[in-house]
Amino acid sequence: MHRATVSKHLTRNNVVRRQHGLTTEEAAEALKLYGGGISMRAIARTLGVGRKQVRVTLMAAGSLTSR
Repeated sequence: MHRATVSKHLTRNNVVRRQHGLTTEEAAEALKLYGGGISMRAIARTLGVGRKQVRVTLMAAGSLTSR
């Protein structure tokens, strides 16, 4: 099934979807935790998001350099 079809079904049935990205508060918490030496994986688990989203947030804030 195509993802657009799935999206239409979810919308039609009023299913609440995940938001993209971290809120301002979550991003601040991620930065604080990372500055304290906590791993991206542990931060992701704490915030209930994916590790990649934590990485994107840290890179956007300049706390992490690209490889």
